[in-house]
Amino acid sequence: MRVARVFAATLFEGTGREEDVAVVVAELSTNAVRHSRSGTDRGWFGLEVTLSEIAYIAVTDLGGGCVPTIRSETPGCEPRVGGYGLLTVSKLALATGVHGSSEDGFTVWADMDLRRPAQNGPGQQVTLAS
Repeated sequence: MRVARVFAATLFEGTGREEDVAVVVAELSTNAVRHSRSGTDRGWFGLEVTLSEIAYIAVTDLGGGCVPTIRSETPGCEPRVGGYGLLTVSKLALATGVHGSSEDGFTVWADMDLRRPAQNGPGQQVTLAS
């Protein structure tokens, strides 16, 4: 996961969003390892990045877990117990989404708008699309 984070930060160097991209890659890859068969012996995850004005970042896992969901900041509205990784991703991204299945694996993606500067505070939350 560290290698993926460093790779992404290096690839996006000079965009002004390299740290945001590194956080997104770290969160998505950590979730793949923690919540799917990607974290088992001989497990792996795929990382896809497209460097453009609207950059695309996606992590594909091996399945075996639940549908990835964004945890709400509103008490009592959490769809499942867990951390705030996808919530963080949703605040840094222009849009996020998920496709796939527990059997075949999920791909969780984020579009990052490289035309705007990095966020220093809380951003606008976006909905996870499927």
